[in-house]
Amino acid sequence: MTPETFTAGEHCIEREEPDFFVYRFPHGTATGAHVGELRKLERPVWDEGPPHIYNLVLLGEELAISPGALTETAKLYRDSPPRTTAYVARRFFHRTSMEFLTRMIRAFGVKMHGKVFDNEASARAWLADRRRGRSRKSVM
Repeated sequence: MTPETFTAGEHCIEREEPDFFVYRFPHGTATGAHVGELRKLERPVWDEGPPHIYNLVLLGEELAISPGALTETAKLYRDSPPRTTAYVARRFFHRTSMEFLTRMIRAFGVKMHGKVFDNEASARAWLADRRRGRSRKSVM
């Protein structure tokens, strides 16, 4: 599948597979509005009824997260299908923020599993393993 790309400010989302999206937050400030705009590429897929969504979220070291962005993000994904998300973050603030975001999204009722990594290769390998595991379970 040729990746589809959608941008919001300095940030973008790419659809690499029918159920796999890569969110890139390279630098600048990430707001709830940015996430809402980026989600527009993923949102139509929810209506198709996929059993699961996979996300890779890449956070740049010069990224700032605006107050309220985490809460707003959790609300935006309230109606999403179950999801597995791998976050790539090197800064302590980003790592703890993404762990907190995962807990918030689950508190809003979204079935989500997330894990933080310090490099993209490890995150992609983990997501691929999770996808294979889910595929095997659905075949059985």
